[in-house]
Amino acid sequence: MTLNWIELSRDALLHNITAIKGKAKGRKILAVVKSNAYGHGLVEVSSILKDHVHGFIVADLEEGLELREVLSNVKIILSLPPLNKKEIIEAAHNNFSIFAGNLQYITQLSKISLPKPIYVHLEINTGMNRSGLSPQDLSKAINIIYQSPHLKLEGIFSHYATLPDDMDFAKRQAESFQKVLSEVKLPENILVHMENSLGILKLPLEITNSIRPGIALYGLVSIDSDTHLDPVLSLRSQVIDVISIRKGEGVSYDHLFKANDDMWVATIPSGYGNGYMWNLKGKAEVLLHGKRLPVLGKICMNHIMFDVTKLVGEVKIGDTVTLIGKDGKEEITVSELAESSNTINYEIVTKLSPKLKRVIV
Repeated sequence: MTLNWIELSRDALLHNITAIKGKAKGRKILAVVKSNAYGHGLVEVSSILKDHVHGFIVADLEEGLELREVLSNVKIILSLPPLNKKEIIEAAHNNFSIFAGNLQYITQLSKISLPKPIYVHLEINTGMNRSGLSPQDLSKAINIIYQSPHLKLEGIFSHYATLPDDMDFAKRQAESFQKVLSEVKLPENILVHMENSLGILKLPLEITNSIRPGIALYGLVSIDSDTHLDPVLSLRSQVIDVISIRKGEGVSYDHLFKANDDMWVATIPSGYGNGYMWNLKGKAEVLLHGKRLPVLGKICMNHIMFDVTKLVGEVKIGDTVTLIGKDGKEEITVSELAESSNTINYEIVTKLSPKLKRVIV
């Protein structure tokens, strides 16, 4: 029996990719599905998008192998390159492309005898300063790849660091990227990409022929006022208990909450063990029968309690409870939970346990 589950809206995901295609203006789409598709479900999301994108960007070899098991012919790019020889050979064997932005790594890669060529996307560091080649090392890296029978240059890219808050710095990054590309001779079929979800709208570049939408795919960012994106994910649970408590009695650990009056409390089998944020205690609400109901007390590993006093006589064991998503006219958004948790919406969804069943609706 499934007590907690995630619903993924096929229609919402297809709507979002259609909207992104409209903004892409012919650029190839490299869909970012790393970290279990931002918590949504790597296999489920990729299976829906496979006929609508040029390829998929996953986190690492493990995710690449998981996706390759179900989608044998799609382009898969590892954003975190494999480091040991065995994993590099496995990446080549599975036709994976890799991101690489370190001259030492590229040199080591060129010395490994591979069963098949491995396709490389070279990263240029234009100001993100977490990885990437310096502009002066790009030519060296390209020469190493050209001289190796085991490596093929497939792409060159960079990454915006400050969108949308610091447009001036982002523009300097774009200028640096364009300058670097103007100084090297590249084959026509090379994938050139810099725009992430916000870059697609805020700072598209004429020199790029590919884009890397991530958070926009899942409807968790507004790309502009004219393009509405739909949230893809809903998180559901079920009522497993309903009890009455007296005025002055406490709920959950340490009795952070104490009842001001006699009341009814319902319990669902969800909590921080499933990835729901512990620090939402005393702040969050859930939806039941189309009504917002406050979460009571501390959130447990596998239990959340909430006030159902206004629904006495209506609540039944097995009733569906919504923690993220819509119920009737009400909706609890990922952004709402992120604000209450003092974090970003990325963290809310990527923390959701991969053990939660993902259901496409």
